[in-house]
Amino acid sequence: MSANVHPLKRAAIIVRDLHASLDFYETLLGLNDWVQGEGTGIAAFAQLLGIDPASVIRYVILKSGDTTVGMVGLFELSQPQPPEVVRPTTAATVGEVALVFHADDVGQIHRGMLARGLPVLCPPIRLEIPQLGVVSLEMTGRDPDGVLVNFIQQIKGPTGT
Repeated sequence: MSANVHPLKRAAIIVRDLHASLDFYETLLGLNDWVQGEGTGIAAFAQLLGIDPASVIRYVILKSGDTTVGMVGLFELSQPQPPEVVRPTTAATVGEVALVFHADDVGQIHRGMLARGLPVLCPPIRLEIPQLGVVSLEMTGRDPDGVLVNFIQQIKGPTGT
């Protein structure tokens, strides 16, 4: 029997520096605040994240436009700060998840990532999938915490538009 899950609601990222992550996701990518908060002793958050209930939690959940699916939640935990995952700055690794965004201007994102000193695994390249009739400009890099991010600028869709 299937659980019948629905479209992905959001990706939740534990971040080292909430301000640096907001600079990337809000300023560079243009996502906007849906909800934000801060506190200690948020029992349900602590339980869901498997952390000390006395931890300080600062969070911002971002969305694109008016939609509340496909959001990005940024969670900064402190007192104590959790250990960091060591990610490579180059190739993707087994078990790693990539956040994939459609974008209007992949070149602008590329320039913004370079200006911030963020790793770019692949600068914008043309990708064609003939059997789907899709042509896009795509790039891949890493956010301030090393999370793999991919950006797609559609040139031609399946309907030829």
